[in-house]
Amino acid sequence: MKVNPKQKLENLYFYNNLMLIVAIFCAVCFVTYFNIENQTIAKKTYSLDEGSTYGPIVVKKGQPKICKIKSAMYGDNRSIYFSGEVLDEDKETLYEFGKDLWHESGYDSEGYWSESDRNMAACLTFTEPGKYYIQFHTDENMMNQIGLEIVVKKGSGIPHLMMGMYLLIITILIFI
Repeated sequence: MKVNPKQKLENLYFYNNLMLIVAIFCAVCFVTYFNIENQTIAKKTYSLDEGSTYGPIVVKKGQPKICKIKSAMYGDNRSIYFSGEVLDEDKETLYEFGKDLWHESGYDSEGYWSESDRNMAACLTFTEPGKYYIQFHTDENMMNQIGLEIVVKKGSGIPHLMMGMYLLIITILIFI
């Protein structure tokens, strides 16, 4: 239903109050999103040894955790396969993730060249209750060449952002 501003509305008071309520709810959704996204439980930067384990990440019923992992390779003209394993309470592997990090450079007929893919990012979501650990590995025991940052957050604010966006769009379509 579109409201024509030139049309004399019998219930102008009702529409103004409805618009105010929707706008307030929209603002609350956006504030909640930013609050949840900036709520960090743990943030650490590591230089780990081979086979090092991070954890425990304790997940209670109805309180999911999101673990964001960023890694970077140091050094030139090398290749390192960096991987992680998500372990349960009994240190049994649930799943693995990884990436080949590399850097190459040299000279050819056109001069100096350099190519690389030095960074990896992983976002792990833990929804089932329990204790989880993350164990890190590299090929050829090269863990000292990897910088690692781990950030653990409480849940995701995306549903709040989406609800705020939907309310904003509906408000614009109906009242403008």
